[in-house]
Amino acid sequence: MSKLLSQTTHRSIRRHLTVGIALVALLAGAVGGWAANVSLAGAVIASGTLVVDTAVKQAQHPLGGVVETLAVREGDRVEAGQLLVRLDATQARTTLQIVVKRLDEALARKARAEAEQTSRATVAVPPELADRIDTPDVRDAMAGERTMLELRRAAQDGQKTQLRARIDDLDATIVGLDEQVAAKDEQLALIDQELAGVEALVQKKLVTSTRATTLKRERAETLVERGQLTTMIAEARGRISAAKLQIVQVDHDAREAASREIQEARTQIAELVERKIAAEDELRRIEIRAPQAGVVHKLAVHTVGGVIRPGETIMDIVPLEEKLGIEIKVLPKDINDVHVGQGAKLRFSGVNQRTTPEVAGTVTRVAADVSEDKRTGLPYYSARIDVPSEEMAKLQGLRPVPGMPVEAFVQTGERTALSYLVQPLSDQVSRAFRER
Repeated sequence: MSKLLSQTTHRSIRRHLTVGIALVALLAGAVGGWAANVSLAGAVIASGTLVVDTAVKQAQHPLGGVVETLAVREGDRVEAGQLLVRLDATQARTTLQIVVKRLDEALARKARAEAEQTSRATVAVPPELADRIDTPDVRDAMAGERTMLELRRAAQDGQKTQLRARIDDLDATIVGLDEQVAAKDEQLALIDQELAGVEALVQKKLVTSTRATTLKRERAETLVERGQLTTMIAEARGRISAAKLQIVQVDHDAREAASREIQEARTQIAELVERKIAAEDELRRIEIRAPQAGVVHKLAVHTVGGVIRPGETIMDIVPLEEKLGIEIKVLPKDINDVHVGQGAKLRFSGVNQRTTPEVAGTVTRVAADVSEDKRTGLPYYSARIDVPSEEMAKLQGLRPVPGMPVEAFVQTGERTALSYLVQPLSDQVSRAFRER
């Protein structure tokens, strides 16, 4: 009886064991089939923080000044190019007027010097002044230079007239000296005639030689006087030549002086043009306008008559629209799986996960070199994820705060569950076969 019971029990255990093994095998096969055929989405998990690109711009003035008009108040909304502050333009306008007047005078002076250099009778209006010839400053500048040209021409003509008068006097002197030379020549002819007669009488011993000696002395003295007259004529002619050269030199000196004046005027004009550009720029900057649309923030001046220092920030213009992004830290072992253009799912770990949905973003930048976390000393690669505005709208009123912690799941592709299970073992086997 007991033997029969034992056999029955043994058959029952074996039947249950067979069923159990079959169930385990079936379950293992089902799990293996699922692991081998079902694909799971892979992702690189990285921590990061929310960044807000506000692009706040400052309204500044490089030179500063006194406030004449204050067109906005703290918190006002402004459009790009809208007037914010107008400074007192008195000093800038006065500086520009002085520079323009000096420039007009330099241009007129250059035109007059060019007329002198080319011996023109009048001063031509420079092209730079032609459109303002009816303004008092330009009229006065041109009139002054025309008067200067006339005075200098008169002075030159006066010098040349004096030299020509001297030449005329010398010519008259030469005429007189020529007449004296002719008289001496006639006197010598008479002496020679008389001396010839006296010498004939001396030879006949009709008279003594005293008279002949006297005539020879007179002849020698007359020759000396004639030589002096000839020297005086040569000197007079030399002075005439010098006077003629001086007449030429007057014109030459005038042209040289005009050339130097033209060069000096050009140098001054170049300097004044630069100063004029700077003065005009300063006058244009009198009106300080909004660099972009936004809201006035941190207004530093509040009253008309206030003084703005050079380079001082007068106010900030905060844009109305904010561009949001996520800066994440990717571990070096995961950097090969992160590329620009990849999608990412983002969770704001600092808020309630049950009420705050995930938002989608796109990787827009991956650092080319590794950085080091200053707090932990661990290496990482910085990456940027941009979030479209329609995705941020899913946060349902959550106010983004710079620095808010974010957990990012950067999508890397699909893999089977079996590959996830087998990879640790295959890595160990591969490493074991490489060990020496």
